[in-house]
Amino acid sequence: MSLRWLLGAVTILASLVFGVSVVSVNRLIRMSSEQRLERGRDLVQRELARWAEAPDADGGAARFTVLGLRGGTAQDPAIPGGPIPIRSGLSGEADRALSTLAAVAPRDRAEVGALDVEEGTLFLGARRSADGRLLWVAYTVSMSKLVGTWRLIAGLLTSATVLLGGIALGTVIAATRGARGLKRSLAALEEDLTAEVPRPALAELSSVAEGVASLAASLAAAERERERLAEELGRKERLAALGRVVAGVAHEVRNPLASIKLRVDMARTSEGVPAEVAQELDAVDEEITRLDRLLTDFLVVSGRRIGRRVDTELRDVVDRRLVLLSTWAKERGVSLAVSGRARAVVDPDACARAVDNLVKNGVEASPAGAEVRVQIERRGGLSVLTVEDDGDGVPEDRASELFEPFFTTKPEGTGLGLAVSRAIAVASGGRLTYQREGGVTRFELSVPAEGGAA
Repeated sequence: MSLRWLLGAVTILASLVFGVSVVSVNRLIRMSSEQRLERGRDLVQRELARWAEAPDADGGAARFTVLGLRGGTAQDPAIPGGPIPIRSGLSGEADRALSTLAAVAPRDRAEVGALDVEEGTLFLGARRSADGRLLWVAYTVSMSKLVGTWRLIAGLLTSATVLLGGIALGTVIAATRGARGLKRSLAALEEDLTAEVPRPALAELSSVAEGVASLAASLAAAERERERLAEELGRKERLAALGRVVAGVAHEVRNPLASIKLRVDMARTSEGVPAEVAQELDAVDEEITRLDRLLTDFLVVSGRRIGRRVDTELRDVVDRRLVLLSTWAKERGVSLAVSGRARAVVDPDACARAVDNLVKNGVEASPAGAEVRVQIERRGGLSVLTVEDDGDGVPEDRASELFEPFFTTKPEGTGLGLAVSRAIAVASGGRLTYQREGGVTRFELSVPAEGGAA
């Protein structure tokens, strides 16, 4: 059933209970008052009857049996000497009412009237006695002290009924609005798990909304993780396929390269080799070395293991590479700067190749007169090597492809530099990340700071 109907039913039932209670209390008050007044009227009649039938011996003065009852006599207007106005000592209004009653009072029964006074209800009675006297009696019936209490109870019940109705109405409105808000939020979350979930005014619905928001956040995080894992799985599958190809190519190419290099070295060291031929043989040897390095890069990207990792001072590795790269950077109008130091467990040769790739990328992306900054620091259990430049970076829509093999934005690039650097970071137990913020391109190479040689 709907919460609105349930609250409405509760409100109606409670209102009926309160209504019946208020009516009952008012009825009790009225019945109690009527009974007191009826007893007061009956008392006046009985006392007048008793007095008229059995007057007291001392001149006819009455001795009343009820405390608070007052009475007296007056001359009958029919007796010679004229009428005597009744003076009861109560009030002028009471005297006038008694005179009126005396004028119409019969001999065989009492005439009773009532006046509302501050103390309650004043009953006045008049009757003619057998000896011709005019008898009058006055008796005040005060309001019961319990009447005020009963009226207070009735007022409280009425106020409680109104308050209950207001609370129920407010609850229905708040619950309806909260439920509608949650329904709209659920519809929005079907399209976007990051949609905002408003908090209803009711605490119970607010806790439900918090649970929905928490669930949506968890689902969004799980979706991001699923996408990341799918991307990582796809990358690993591509690298696995590449690894199988590279392993075969490396095997088929390295053996001929080794044979060629051996013959070139033998030719270079032979006696009587002309200088021009020796110079050409040196160039051939450099190209063989470059091809061998390229094969090594393929093997690293495809997931083949790097060399043995040892405890290394990263600043020493960076300083050596920057000395070799500084001349080339100056030719392009770019300066190099390094700060900080930290130790890490890495393969020094592989780490040097990663530094070369990151610094070369920064220099090639920087405009003339710019500076490529290398910072080394310790962050908890990691040593972080950061390379920053003021270049344009890569288009935002292609940032996810940045570390893919053969991805490049340079016409002369091979697209292996960043892929090799990331593979070295992963093989070293770390990671390589890219950030673009405030016109600065930042690569962070994070590797374990401790752990011993591997």
